[in-house]
Amino acid sequence: MSARPTVGFLGVGLMGWGMAKNVVEKGFPLLVMAHRKREAVEDLVGRGAEEVRSLKDMAARADIVVLCVTGSPQVEACIEGLLEGARPGLTIIDCSTSEPAVTERLAAELAAREITFVDAPLSKTPAHAWEGDLSTYISGPEDLVARLRPLLETWASTIIPVGGPIGSALSLKLINNLVAIGYAALWSECYAMVRKVGVKPDVFRQIISSSGLNCNNFQTFSKYICEGDPNAHRFSLSNCLKDLTYYNRIANEAGAATLMSDGALQTLKLANAMGFGERYTGELADVVARLNGQPEGPASD
Repeated sequence: MSARPTVGFLGVGLMGWGMAKNVVEKGFPLLVMAHRKREAVEDLVGRGAEEVRSLKDMAARADIVVLCVTGSPQVEACIEGLLEGARPGLTIIDCSTSEPAVTERLAAELAAREITFVDAPLSKTPAHAWEGDLSTYISGPEDLVARLRPLLETWASTIIPVGGPIGSALSLKLINNLVAIGYAALWSECYAMVRKVGVKPDVFRQIISSSGLNCNNFQTFSKYICEGDPNAHRFSLSNCLKDLTYYNRIANEAGAATLMSDGALQTLKLANAMGFGERYTGELADVVARLNGQPEGPASD
């Protein structure tokens, strides 16, 4: 084995491409595999990564495999393929926003094969991933976190050990995403009401920007309705729905009241039913605009 562990990376999409770039540029041997984003794989190979053709091959050669895929079904599919070549001692880090109960089950099943499985979900944006400036939370014991920290530091400037069992970092990630997505639903309703009272959306942006409520979430969200830039908040509404659905499950299992999250969840269900699933978070404003009989798209009035 080389001085640094060989890392396999699955999921070089919006977040994963930048993460994998930092892994290889900061000195870790990197194995990648194409799924849909051929451009990302070719870029990473140009930076020094090696492309493998199968999950079996990746698992046979890697010491650590990082998953950055959509959710639990994709994680399970990756693990099924990896197990064909996995050796005892392999570590799998799941950076996806997955379902905690599934993660707990997978960790137990893999432990029986002497494979470590740990959740380390992410915060911030693809731009932060590219700069190596993400935040990540990681569950599991202190010695495991210490062993993985040098790799995590390639893509994260903030690493928060949560101190709980496997799956607990994901639960916190879902709570975090409730805040982000819940605000998107709230901002969407606010902008619709601003138009109803006859005021331009940018005036509302100025009001919030000059108050204690101002935050990056509001600013990136507002760039679509005020400036026509949906890419400032690049997270799809289908992923928003997936994350709130996962949150709703853990809340129901815990017997928690879900007064606020229920409203946000219903908004996202409507958005996806109306065909907005592949559009980005700021475009949730168009969903609420349509429900209010208002013109969609950025403000032009």
